[in-house]
Amino acid sequence: MVIVEDADSLRAQERENIIMNYEKGHRAGLLEDMGPEPVGIYNNTDRFGIVHETELPSATAWEVKQMRGEITRKSKWMEMLGRWETYKNSKKLIDRVYKGIPMNIRGQVWSVLLNIQEVKSKNPRTYKVMKEKGKRSSEHIHQIDVDLSRTLRTHIFFRDRYGTKQRKLFYILLAYSEYNPVKVGYCRDLSHVAALFLLYLPEEDAFWALVQLLARERHSLKGFHSPNGGTVQGLQDHQEHVVPTSQRKTRWYLSAP
Repeated sequence: MVIVEDADSLRAQERENIIMNYEKGHRAGLLEDMGPEPVGIYNNTDRFGIVHETELPSATAWEVKQMRGEITRKSKWMEMLGRWETYKNSKKLIDRVYKGIPMNIRGQVWSVLLNIQEVKSKNPRTYKVMKEKGKRSSEHIHQIDVDLSRTLRTHIFFRDRYGTKQRKLFYILLAYSEYNPVKVGYCRDLSHVAALFLLYLPEEDAFWALVQLLARERHSLKGFHSPNGGTVQGLQDHQEHVVPTSQRKTRWYLSAP
């Protein structure tokens, strides 16, 4: 009995320490992160935010062409966002999504595709309540902390242990583990999905994006992230369903001997 009580006490203390580290923020990770970033680090950072070990060369002709293409596509997307009711269920929207959403408007587009503002306005206090509940009682707090130490650590926004983006990601995952504890709760690959949303969306919007992606009938990806490990099977089933109808050239390459 004493051993069990000691183990529970130790786990509770570990939980408090984890929460305290995220509450303290970057100062909690100074020893690991070696203080402020070197001045020249931006010469090592590509346009996606990934930090490389050496200074990057100048952009190639192909990369310049890609960036110019994004500028052209951005103007088309802005026009479509301005007439969203006309385009929201159109084939043109689908085609442009497959071509790629320009990075500097990706947050805006994801927000309307996932209907984030509407669901957020209908649940004005939910995120805050779930976040506080997660701090108090989430059974996944230790695993979330471990996973965050490995999530997008080469990206400039997630490079600092307990930095601003890591803290926000921690709270999003804690909140989600309480928001949907039965069907999904928390599983490892969710940290990468939520981190991607957090690159382009504010903290609460990123939380609702995760909710919409996993729970909404139109997307219904909860089976990809179920606790029983259905992620790989979910991806395979989704590929077999989508690729033949929407990406015929891709299907030919996948099925070629």
